[in-house]
Amino acid sequence: MSLRAVTGCAVLAAVACAVPELSEAGEMVALRVNCVLASNSGQEFDQRLGELKPRLNRLFRYTSYNLVKEKREKVTVGGKLMFEVPGGRYLIVLPKQFSNDGSVQMKVVLLENGRPIVNTDISLKKSATFMVGGPQHNDGALILAIAADDVVDEPNVPAAAAPPAAQPAAVAPK
Repeated sequence: MSLRAVTGCAVLAAVACAVPELSEAGEMVALRVNCVLASNSGQEFDQRLGELKPRLNRLFRYTSYNLVKEKREKVTVGGKLMFEVPGGRYLIVLPKQFSNDGSVQMKVVLLENGRPIVNTDISLKKSATFMVGGPQHNDGALILAIAADDVVDEPNVPAAAAPPAAQPAAVAPK
């Protein structure tokens, strides 16, 4: 068995222990995760990040932002979106339920070496974005942007392309 397969199995086991399975409610949400490399090397801004530019510049004091990886997936409430983060980390997003105001409540877990380094609950309004400034990578830091775009009908199908949300909530690194 390859190292990658062993690591994947360890990650799934860690998630199974750290995050209890939720019952499926049949509702769906289109999730989007962007992984951005922020650095002070140059002054590039990846245009695919669109409307996030003012928020990134205000929340994080870097001069360059490049989209490293993106994943869009439709997930059932009670399901999981798994996202491999550069540097051997894994992000798991678990939509838990919808609130009366239309926001989606989610558990967000970031694993490093099979152990949770972030384990939090968030509530996102439609088209809002939650940002986590985090792990050092190469000559900068990775920023993870998580968005819940809409309620949809079919599970595990890549969501339609949409511009990044303009209303992020953020947690800056300490």
